[in-house]
Amino acid sequence: MDEKILTPGTHIPVLEREVVAFLRPKTGGVYVDCTLGLGGHTLALFNACKDIKIYAIDADCESMELAKKNLTSFNPNINFLWSNFKEIGSIIPEKVDGILFDLGLSSFHIDTPDRGFSHRFDSPIDMRFNRESGLPCYKMIEKLKVDDLEFILKEYGEEYLARRIARLVIESKPKTTMELRDIIASITPWKGRSKTLGRVFQALRIFMNDELNSLSKGLEDATKLLKPRGRICTIAYHSLEDRIIKRYFRTSQELREVTHRAVVPTDAEIENNHRARSAKMRCAERIEVGEKERLREKGMRERRRDRDGDWGRERRGDERGRRGEGEMRRRGD
Repeated sequence: MDEKILTPGTHIPVLEREVVAFLRPKTGGVYVDCTLGLGGHTLALFNACKDIKIYAIDADCESMELAKKNLTSFNPNINFLWSNFKEIGSIIPEKVDGILFDLGLSSFHIDTPDRGFSHRFDSPIDMRFNRESGLPCYKMIEKLKVDDLEFILKEYGEEYLARRIARLVIESKPKTTMELRDIIASITPWKGRSKTLGRVFQALRIFMNDELNSLSKGLEDATKLLKPRGRICTIAYHSLEDRIIKRYFRTSQELREVTHRAVVPTDAEIENNHRARSAKMRCAERIEVGEKERLREKGMRERRRDRDGDWGRERRGDERGRRGEGEMRRRGD
């Protein structure tokens, strides 16, 4: 296999060892990579266990074609599905042992100039994962009002200059990333400008691909596909995604959190792959309905027992004894 094609330039799978450790690939297992990208995590799962089956989903047919050229020669047990992971419930025909969501942008998107995802290159503002569907971002901007764009920048980018940026963008109607960058630069100081650019581009990308609604639906449908003790692993890169995942894992009656706190990259990984710095991985396991409440009650009993120990039991006994003596005195015994 030609590693150079599979991992061009800066493409390094984020939290690769942790994903393999939590998904626990096993002989005969069935797994879903909901965001194939260039196939780094899929390859890692196959390296951990050769005799597995993987459904590889991606909304971007261009990056999928690159991955397909390499992964099919490495292992034929891959079913490539060109679709958005929000459709996982209708395109996966069987129960599975593990599901991975590696959210956000891949290195392929960031480093391909004509996709319009990065403000480092001058290109049309496209920002669609699937370029066969819908309008590019610059044409969508032409249809928006100032209030609409302000809402997008606040809701999906948490941008405090949303109103001013929205007004200028709607007035100027930029068509390229450099035109959009110049608009933002005209009202932001040099210090902090890069973060403002990142928030604006993030907000537009999330809006264009309906990412948060897709994530919510994808998580719900993915849970139904899991076998008992099957696992979902997610990697999020900003707080909007992570909040949705954390809330869903903690409130779902069909899942038990495996990672009670987010798993983050080590300093060594961040040094090797700067794009991993904001990654947060969470994992949950499929359980029976009602089991979560039983586990919570059991945990509470164990915590009370560990907290109290012998001293706690003696204290409760003394209190019961004093209450009994008081009752006897009231009855005149």
